[in-house]
Amino acid sequence: MPATFQLYRFSDDDLVWWRLVSPNGRGVARMPHGVGSLDEARDAVATVVGRLDDLSTVLRLTDTYRWHWVLQADGVPVAEGIGDQDRRVRCEYACRTFAVLAVTARVDPALVTFRRVGAPSRPR
Repeated sequence: MPATFQLYRFSDDDLVWWRLVSPNGRGVARMPHGVGSLDEARDAVATVVGRLDDLSTVLRLTDTYRWHWVLQADGVPVAEGIGDQDRRVRCEYACRTFAVLAVTARVDPALVTFRRVGAPSRPR
């Protein structure tokens, strides 16, 4: 199974997000901010994939001394790693992995809804 861009929202929010899931089912990257519609999320995926060669990579050390990567277009974050890495070299590798997988990834046509962890469940 190829890598897949999954479009999703949270049950307590109207924003739509994307994330790239690797062939083994693990999250690789996500968009750093939600958008208002499914079409905007699809456009965001197309923009990131179409501009991969133009995006700036930012690697930063987190407060917990782990490494996190972000891709920026004109200074605006458009993709970021899911999870942080223990070493800078692994963080660079994770970012390159996103770039390689994103080029051939398909966009899942379904919109998935997740319940946020810790969010109260709806009354029945």
